[in-house]
Amino acid sequence: MKLLPHYIEMLSFIEDEIVKVRITTSKSGIKAAATLLVTTVDHAQGIRFLLERTAYPSASALMRVLFETYIRAMWLWKCADDNQVDSFINKDKVISKDGKTIYFKDLVKAVEHAHNFPEYLSKIQGNTWEGLNSLTHGGAIQLHRNFDGKTIQHCYDEELINELIEFSTILACMAFAGIMDLCAHKNGAEVSEKLFQLVEPWALNKLNKSDTEL
Repeated sequence: MKLLPHYIEMLSFIEDEIVKVRITTSKSGIKAAATLLVTTVDHAQGIRFLLERTAYPSASALMRVLFETYIRAMWLWKCADDNQVDSFINKDKVISKDGKTIYFKDLVKAVEHAHNFPEYLSKIQGNTWEGLNSLTHGGAIQLHRNFDGKTIQHCYDEELINELIEFSTILACMAFAGIMDLCAHKNGAEVSEKLFQLVEPWALNKLNKSDTEL
């Protein structure tokens, strides 16, 4: 796991900065978004702890949770109106403005549009969703990654573990950038640049690949 030390360093940097953040607002949507963005970072930390203990099935199962938490946070921030925010907070439901259920892929598209993002997140959702579901829900991918044909054992090679780390790194960094924007950090641009310099040499190459897969 040659990328794990870099991943740990990146998360330590983020945690050191998050403790300095203060978000003062009366808007429920903003408070909920900030909470879920921090929770996204917590999930990334959970993946780190599991990887350190070679609990690869559990670490990979958290990837979908990490992705969903980030998307819901960003949706609450700029996409949801007061009624949608209330429905999410008090009923645990994600609904459209006319009260219908929203599919996750549509949440992703809404987030990209509202935040003026490129279609990177849609590509992640489109190319990895079935794999993420299989990993989270104990599907065939978990079966094949934990049985070598004769023995029940981990079959997660270095490449797969590094892809897991890169995937988690990108989402943790995006969550951190969102937190910096929400709190209007006076040195936010400088801090974000330091984080970029920290991860760019080993993780951000994934941002340029349209065929992201797990």
